[in-house]
Amino acid sequence: MVSAYKDMIFNESKLNYQILDAIADLVRVVDANNRVIFVNEAMSRQLGYDVRTLMCKISGNEVSLNIAKRTIETGEIIQREEIIKNLRYSVKCSPIKDSEGNVLGAVEVFRNTSTEHKLVTEIIDKNKKLTIEMAKAKKIQKSLLPKQGFMENLKVNYIFEPSSILSGDIFDIFKIDKENFAIYISDTVGHGFASSMVTMFVRFIMRNLSTETLKVPSLTLAELQEKFAELDLDLETYFTCFYGVYNQKKGQLTYSNAGHYPAPILLSEGEVEILEIPGYPITKFLNKASYEDKTADLNISDKLLLMTDGVVDAKNYHKENYGIDRVVDIIKKNENGELSLLKKSLENFIRGDQKDDITELLLKVW
Repeated sequence: MVSAYKDMIFNESKLNYQILDAIADLVRVVDANNRVIFVNEAMSRQLGYDVRTLMCKISGNEVSLNIAKRTIETGEIIQREEIIKNLRYSVKCSPIKDSEGNVLGAVEVFRNTSTEHKLVTEIIDKNKKLTIEMAKAKKIQKSLLPKQGFMENLKVNYIFEPSSILSGDIFDIFKIDKENFAIYISDTVGHGFASSMVTMFVRFIMRNLSTETLKVPSLTLAELQEKFAELDLDLETYFTCFYGVYNQKKGQLTYSNAGHYPAPILLSEGEVEILEIPGYPITKFLNKASYEDKTADLNISDKLLLMTDGVVDAKNYHKENYGIDRVVDIIKKNENGELSLLKKSLENFIRGDQKDDITELLLKVW
């Protein structure tokens, strides 16, 4: 009786024994009375079905037929998960129909997803751990930034907004000696963990160069280039750096640039000067590099704005760059709260996700 009904189902639905047996996934066929009438060799081998009696040796509860019954009754395809003998299976139950669309039974395909599930679980666990570690790294990175407020006669203010957890931007201002301040901003290609490690390298080197080297920007950048080349990183890893030395006594800024864009903006007595000077980015490709120095007066009430390209290259919906002119306009027209206004203007311009690290360092001479 069962055998005849089984043959009828297979003939009417054009199912093929040989094809089902060749499938690596576990397959069973259930008739309209919700009885198992066929299991393929893979299922018989792995779950202990008796191919002679077509009876399930493991408990009915362990591989429930309730879903197959629902499929037979409704004709719907149902996807579910089953835990069988401590293994996880993704099960797809589909109706078997004759040529007139009548439901004759159901076929269930069990795919072992235990390995995939284990890998997904491991990835999730590792991702959680990595997120925690990245959060710690973010806290460390931010703690290395200079304090905002007055540093003798310089008022320091900045905005530091990574596009991801960690930033490829870094900047600093510190005393070299009684008369001189070191001021720099650096932007590593890309963003994220690898780029943030380069920023740590930049800060470490800058904080440990000799006083005599630090007082000459071109020598400082050359030294930074040489030490970076010694790391022997890939050619795709490089960074730019603008470095200046502010002499309080002389009221003068001496500066050099290793390919940093955009060049800093100096606002003095209402006039804007872009501190442009040529220079190659710092990369493994250049074992030896030379840079040049320029000077500019930096007097009381002057403003010096250093940025990374995440500001001027930010794009709006129309793919238009924010540009330098908008920045200059805000710096010129406002005596206080310039960075807050710039941040708000930039957010209104982008009106979407931030694509790059955004860093702005504003120094005012008092």
